[in-house]
Amino acid sequence: MERALKRTAVLIAMLAGLLRGPAAQPPPPEAPPPKAGRTIRAAVEMVSLPVVVTSGDGRYTTGLAKEDFQVYEEGAPQEIAAFAAVEDPISVALVIDTSGSTESQLSRIQAEAMRFVRLLREDDGAAVVSFADEVTLVEPFSLTHRKNPDAIRKIRPGGLSAVYEAVWLTMEQVLKLEYGRKAMVILSDGIDNRSESVSREETLELARATDSPIYGVYFAPGRKRVPRWSPIPVPSRGDGPERDAGRKYLEALAQSSGGLLVDASREDELGPAFARIARELRNQYSLGYYPRNLKHDGSFREVKVVVTRPGLKARSRGGYVDR
Repeated sequence: MERALKRTAVLIAMLAGLLRGPAAQPPPPEAPPPKAGRTIRAAVEMVSLPVVVTSGDGRYTTGLAKEDFQVYEEGAPQEIAAFAAVEDPISVALVIDTSGSTESQLSRIQAEAMRFVRLLREDDGAAVVSFADEVTLVEPFSLTHRKNPDAIRKIRPGGLSAVYEAVWLTMEQVLKLEYGRKAMVILSDGIDNRSESVSREETLELARATDSPIYGVYFAPGRKRVPRWSPIPVPSRGDGPERDAGRKYLEALAQSSGGLLVDASREDELGPAFARIARELRNQYSLGYYPRNLKHDGSFREVKVVVTRPGLKARSRGGYVDR
C-alpha cells in the first residue's frame, strides 16, 4: 500500500509539469476500440510482439505480410491474430535523463533529441518525458499526432536520477494509453540514485510483459580519456562497477522487451545512436496472437518468431511472463 501511494504521488508530480504547460490537452477517449498490437484482457490475453526483419547483410526488410511470419510459443505453433506493417504509424515516448551529470552536455542532448523527433514520419506520434529528482511529462501525445520537437528546449538539468520511476511511469501512464505500434526510447546511463516507489526488478518485470519495445541510448556524460598511451576510459561519475550495472540495466530492458541498446559513450556518438534507432522504428512490424496454452501459472514462456522467406531473420523479444 505504501509503495502504491508513493507511485501515485510520483504520477501527480509528473502530470504537474503538463498542467503548467501553455495549452490544455483534450481528455483521451473513455473506451477506444482495440487495434493491432494492443494487449487486451479477455478469456485469453493477446500477446503482442515487436518484430524487426533483416537480410543476411543486415539490411532491414519491408513489404512483408502476415503470411510471411510464423510464431511459436514453447515450440508450439500459434495463429497470428493481429498484424501491423512497418508502414503503420508508431507512437514513440522519448525519455531523457536530465540529472546533474548531464548538465554540461544538455544543449547537445537537446539538439540531437529534437533531430530524432524530426526523423519520425509525419503520421508518427511523439511524447517527451524528462527525469532527474522527479519525472516530468514535458510533452504528451497529441490526438492528431502533432509533434513538437521544440518542447525539448524546456527540459532543465539538475538533481539525482530516478530512472526506475521514469521507466515505470512512461510504460504505465504514457504508452499504455496508446494503441497500435509504439515504443519507448530512453537516453540515460542507467544509474538510479533517487527512485523510492519502484525497484529495478519491477521495471524489468514490466518490460517482459509490455507490448512496447524499449530502445536505450547508453549515454555516459563526463567520460574523459587518459593520455593516448592508455585506452582505458576514466568515468567522472560513479565507479566502474556502477557504470557497468547501469549499462546492464538498460541492456536488460531492451532485451526483455524486444528493443535494442545503442552505445553513445562519447558525445559524438549521440547523433548516430538516435539515427540508428529512428531507422529501426521505421522498420518494425507488430504481431499479436492468443496463446493456445490457457494456464495462467506465472511462468516464463519462450516465444520465437520465424520469417518463412529464405535468407531473412526476425528479431523480437524472447518471451513473456504469463500473469
